[in-house]
Amino acid sequence: MITFADIAVKYLQDLGYEPYFCNSEDEARELAHSLPKEGQWPCLFVDSDTTGEKDFEEFFTDKEVLDMQRFENLGVIKNEAVYSPDLVEEFEKTISKLKESKAWMKEDIVELFFKMIPEFGHKETGKYLDSKM
Repeated sequence: MITFADIAVKYLQDLGYEPYFCNSEDEARELAHSLPKEGQWPCLFVDSDTTGEKDFEEFFTDKEVLDMQRFENLGVIKNEAVYSPDLVEEFEKTISKLKESKAWMKEDIVELFFKMIPEFGHKETGKYLDSKM
């Protein structure tokens, strides 16, 4: 498993930057103006407490057959695709209606996901990533 912080560091390095680890949001914001010119990027990594965040991301369930050997850092689900075409059609229609209305609530989307994937894990904390950026 790899953390999001590790992914961010590798991404920055791939872009030619070295991460500069900050102690606060204010420090990171202040250094965002000067450090990139010096080949560094201000980073602040904190524990996640926002809605929808999980301790780690798994895109499979215990009902699926996995091949974890085929690739070094990626698993492959080997099950047959089993789904309800009617449910997929309903999903597409609902999303299209929401887009056409140009207004929807988060609850509409969460409810739709629970209908599609009953075991969908959604953790509501009342805090959102946008407010942390």
